[in-house]
This record gives sequence, structure tokens and C-alpha cells, in this order.
Amino acid sequence: MSRTDSGKDAASISRIAEVFSALLLAAAFGVIQALIGGTRLLFSLPAYGLLALIGLLALFSLRRPKPLPDQLCLVSSAVFFGYILGRALLSPVDYLARPDIYSVLGGLLVYFFVASIFTESKRRIWLLLFLLAAAMIHVLIGAIQFRSGENFMLIPFLQRTDYGRRASGFYVCPNHLAGLLEVLGVFGLSVVCWSRWPTWLKLLTAYAVGICYLGVVLTGSRGGYLSTATSLLVFGGLSLALLHKASTRLFWTIGGTALLAAAVIGVTTIFLVQKSDYLSGRAQNIFETTNMRVDLWKGAIKQWKLQPYVGTGSGTFLYYGRQFRTERIQADPVYVHNDYLQLLAEYGLIGVAFFVVFLGLHLRNGWTNFQRLGLKRVAVSLPILSNGMAVQLGALAAVSAYIVHSFFDFNLHIPANVLLLAFVFGVLANGGTQREMEPASAKRALVGWRLFLPIIGLIVAIQCVRLLPGEYFTERSRMALRDNQPLSAVFFAIDGLDREQKNPHLYQYLGSARIEQGDAATTDPGARLYFYEAAITAFEKGRALAPRDKTFPVSLGLAYDELGRFAEGEWMFNEALALDPRSTPTKQIYEAHLEHWRRGTTALPPSK
Repeated sequence: MSRTDSGKDAASISRIAEVFSALLLAAAFGVIQALIGGTRLLFSLPAYGLLALIGLLALFSLRRPKPLPDQLCLVSSAVFFGYILGRALLSPVDYLARPDIYSVLGGLLVYFFVASIFTESKRRIWLLLFLLAAAMIHVLIGAIQFRSGENFMLIPFLQRTDYGRRASGFYVCPNHLAGLLEVLGVFGLSVVCWSRWPTWLKLLTAYAVGICYLGVVLTGSRGGYLSTATSLLVFGGLSLALLHKASTRLFWTIGGTALLAAAVIGVTTIFLVQKSDYLSGRAQNIFETTNMRVDLWKGAIKQWKLQPYVGTGSGTFLYYGRQFRTERIQADPVYVHNDYLQLLAEYGLIGVAFFVVFLGLHLRNGWTNFQRLGLKRVAVSLPILSNGMAVQLGALAAVSAYIVHSFFDFNLHIPANVLLLAFVFGVLANGGTQREMEPASAKRALVGWRLFLPIIGLIVAIQCVRLLPGEYFTERSRMALRDNQPLSAVFFAIDGLDREQKNPHLYQYLGSARIEQGDAATTDPGARLYFYEAAITAFEKGRALAPRDKTFPVSLGLAYDELGRFAEGEWMFNEALALDPRSTPTKQIYEAHLEHWRRGTTALPPSK
């Protein structure tokens, strides 16, 4: 076989691998969105496994010629996310850090694939059209949720938090659905207005865009309303600048028509919102100053002051949020409801500094791409429509949406939305067009950056295989407890612990199931004693893994009370109150403990 034929075969294999990788990327997005956005590790690992395959397939594209990404963008990404990974690996509770670790690794697979391989604007738009089609299913489910006021979920074994009539689609929280739709909506709008696609396809896309924005309205997300408005303003401003550069006549003709259409759509939206007392009430309280988020923000600042430079570690707001919360916040404050403050509290000033550099360099490069593909191109009388420009303009507007929304919610802790933003930043890092006379050193550097994909892919693939069984049995144990099946919960927890010893939830579920078994053994004191002591053993092991989690001291205190070991229970309850001093339920449990101790009432005689 000649060298030429060999080169053709390699190029053909590379193209096939890229097409297959694009299909895997679409599948990963679809799977993680359908599985409640991947908000539990079990439901994000399948998507990460698909992304790992993309990383391994990148071996076939190491030397394939492509437009070069901006090197500063890639360096800033490596530095920022390298720091996040390092700090997460050194966090005090290994299991709490895992969502951040694998969310970052999955996001890096998407980012490097889009920035260095998946660079054709046409293929990027096809992916966006697939995501818009998936968004329409989200909105359809959301419309059912909004109409019925019930927590309808298309996949029965998945449950969402009770948000009443607010639409959440496949997700568990309406705010996260708004975070998805605001990005896809403005991307689709850019494709409709600025791409070179056929008119019939633009009309279908316009319909999908309208559905997306209807979905944003149905979520009732006030942060979503603000961020959507911001992205539309950015999109409108950039579009008007492009029209003005192309032609004054076009600026006034098309720009004036667009402004009129925007006014009509705005008035229609306001009318529809006012038809619903629930939505109008939320819309009128966008700037509510008494919102409990303010209390969470103050708690995050107090947490940051404990370790201002490197933060307290990944996932630790769950613990410090309890310690610093106010009396009016009784639900567990797992997230700050502000991505910037959570980054500051858990990763410190160093993490925030790296993030600012990362964001600034990508916005700078996105603006450079927009100028090259839009402002400078139309200035020399080339066709005004461009697929590459449509994607870049949409990416800039999408980032502006998240810059605003991240002040009010935690979309960047939702794996499905993290992957979407990784795609957006990959687009900003590489506009998808070849620059003039790229130096050979830059082309060699591209091969080096592409090597990150198979390395990360191999790590993620191994970890998915290793972690998936433990996560599966953890979820089965949780569901068995929820359904009042303690024996099944015990078996699932034990199966999980055979594969995973660093998951405190497994010990919590095992201990809780043992407590339920002890409570049920009313006619056998020996069995009750065995079950309660087995529960204490499980809780102690969980407490060793997560010493700041007040759940274990409370559970231990209750178990000790059942055994008549009130002094040990007192010790545990004092520890729980120190970790969560403003929790009303914990105080009520402690008062009940004191009453039982005073009366000496217990299910069992004190153990010897």
C-alpha cells in the first residue's frame, strides 16, 4: 500500500471517529438531562462514560488538520480546572468532592473535544438543533407539571422536589431547567437570524426557540427571567452592531423590524404571565430583598473567612451552611444559590482569581472571533449571513445569561448544565475558522492539547466502572428506606459497602435501616439490642468519614437513647447542636432526649 493510500485511510478513519464522537456527545447530553440533570453521581456516570469514549476516540484525530484554538484560552482552562481538581482531591470529605471532580473531568472532555476537534460550525449547529428538540420535550413535561400542579415525572422512578406548578421538565428544580432553556433559546435565535441554513429549517428552529422561552416563563425562575433578558439584550446589541457595520439601510430596516417584533413578543409575554396569578406574583418579586438567599450568601462569606486563600474544600458548604445559617432557613443549605460565593467559600481567592482569568480570556477570544467572522467580514461586503458567526454570537449571549444567573442559583453545580457550558466555552475558544499562516509550533501544540482527551477519557472510564456499582446500591438502599423496606435497605447497603467504603451515605442508610428493624422487633429484646448496636456501629463509621455532618451525631444520640445510654446520647446531641446551632428540628429532638432521660423511659434496659 502506498503512503498516499495509507494517509487516505487514516483520514477516513479519523472522519468516522469524529462523526461517531459527535453522536456520542449528543447521546451524553440527552442521557444526563433525562436523568434529573445528573444531580446524583449515579445519574451522571452513564453520560461521563459516553464522554470517556469520545476521549479515547480522539486518538484517531491527533494529527488531523483543524482550525487552531486560542492557546491562552486552553492554558487558562488547564490552570483553573487543574486547581479545582487539586483542591477537590485534597478536600476533607472524599465523597463530597466527587461531584465536582467528575463534573470537571466530564466538562473538560466536552471542552477539549469542541475546542480542538469538533470545530465545524455546521456540525455544531446540528448538535444545537438536537438539544433544541430535547428542550421541547422538557417543556412538554413542564407544561404538564404546570397545568396539574403535581410533581409529574416522565421516568417514574425519578422524583423531583415539590415545586408546585413550576415547570422543571426532566430536572428536579425549575431554576435548572431555566438555566438550560435560556442558553438553548438564545443559541437557536442566533441560528435563525444569522446562519445560512435553509428557510424551512430556520422556521422549525424558530418554533423550537419560542417553545424554549415559553418554558422559561413556566419555570417561574426569577433568576431565569433576569438572565434571559440579559442574553437577549446582548444578542440584540451585537446584532445591531453587525447590521450597522454592514449597511445603514439594513440597520434601520432590519433593526427597526426586530425591535418592533421584540416589543410585540414582550407585550404578549407580559399578557400571558398576567393571566396566571402564580407567575405574575413571582415576576413582580424578582428583586425581593427578604429572600433567604441573602442569608445563605452571608453564611458563605463567613465560611470563606475560615480559609480565605484556598477555601474549606469541595462540597463543604453543606456543613458550614448549617453552622452559619439563620433560624428561618431550616432546610439543609446544600448550595449557596450563588455560584461565585460557593466558589469563593470552597476554593478561596485563588480559585476565584483563576476563574476571572479563564472567563476574561474566553470572552476576549469570543469577541475577537465575532469581529473576524462578523464585523470585519461584512465591512468588505461579503455575505452577511454566516454559520460560524451565528454560533459565536450565540455563545457570547449564552455566557452573559450565566454570568447573571450564577448570582442567584447554582446551575454550575448541575452536571448537565456544566456540560452545556463546557460546549459554549469550547466554541468561544475556537471560532472554527483557520487563521492566516499558523506557525508550525502552534500546530504541534494542538496535538499536545488533544492528548488530554484520551488521558482524561481513560481515567473517567476506569472510575465509571469502579464507582457505578457502589452508587447503584446506594440509590437502591435509599429508595428501600423511602418505601419502608428496611431489610432490603440493609442488603443493598451491605452490597454497596462491599464495593465502596468511602461513601458516608451507605453507613447512614445501613444504620437507619437497623434502627427501623430494632423498632419493629417489639417482642424480642435481644433482637432489638442487636439492631440498635449494629446501627451505632454503622453510624460511627459514617461519622469517621464525615465528622462535620450533624446527621451522624443526631442518629447516634437517638440510638443511644433507645439503649438507655443517655449520657452518651447527651454527648452526641451536644455535638450536633454545635455543628448546627440554629436547626429547629435538632433542638426539638434534643428536648425530647432530655425528657426521656428525666423520665428514664427507654425501649430497652441499659446495656452492660
